[in-house]
Amino acid sequence: MFRQQDIMLYMEKKLLSSLGIEGNEAKIYNALLKLQKGTPAVLAKMTGIKRTTAYHTARILVEKGLFVEDLTKRPITFSLASPEIIQEVIKREKEAFLKKEKSLSKLAGELSRITASENYTVPEIRFVEEEKIEAFLFREKMKWHHSLMKIDATWWGFQDHTFIDNYGNTTAWYWKKVKDSVWVKLLSNKSETERRMEGKYTQRQIKFWNKTKGFLSTTWIIGDYMIIINTCKHPFYLVEIHDKTLANDQREIFKNLWDSIG
Repeated sequence: MFRQQDIMLYMEKKLLSSLGIEGNEAKIYNALLKLQKGTPAVLAKMTGIKRTTAYHTARILVEKGLFVEDLTKRPITFSLASPEIIQEVIKREKEAFLKKEKSLSKLAGELSRITASENYTVPEIRFVEEEKIEAFLFREKMKWHHSLMKIDATWWGFQDHTFIDNYGNTTAWYWKKVKDSVWVKLLSNKSETERRMEGKYTQRQIKFWNKTKGFLSTTWIIGDYMIIINTCKHPFYLVEIHDKTLANDQREIFKNLWDSIG
């Protein structure tokens, strides 16, 4: 049958172990628990540990907030930390834990972003102001062309006739570059502009959809790019979105619309 003293000793060991206090630290703590106060020499004698080791171990327990070191006495004396000091230790530990938790959460977020970026490309978006649109079109059209040639060699989307009115020279330039290597299949609104363009390029096909009256801008799906251009009213602007997933889904939409229109 266990004595009460044995039960208390077991509970103390279990408690100390849960706090990460084991081995020599547990021996020194229990020795001071009995003494209330003690020098390194006395603690060493009670535990059978070398005096220098006993002193070093007691200092570790001071750093953990469980012992108090009295430097005013010679030899140096250690005593148990009061409940008030333990409460301060708890407070500091909580603050340190919350700070660490915040840092770890931030780290986890960064790792998630990095891991996600390996499987999911964040869209690249560029905004082009009116005075820079023409130069941008001349500069970027061949880049878009190379992208669409890897997929289906077809421009899809909707084109407002005012694009040709304002930037038709970029269209003529592009067709001279690519000749008949691509198809253009665009929805558009009926206009005098498109009547003049009819038959000008054999692989440029336009379908008029009676629901296009509400469209106010051009939308092209070119390979992995989606281009949105407002030329209906000033100030004109262009938005380039480079995103494989978004371009794929929009291309499927316009393909189905194209097939559904006679």
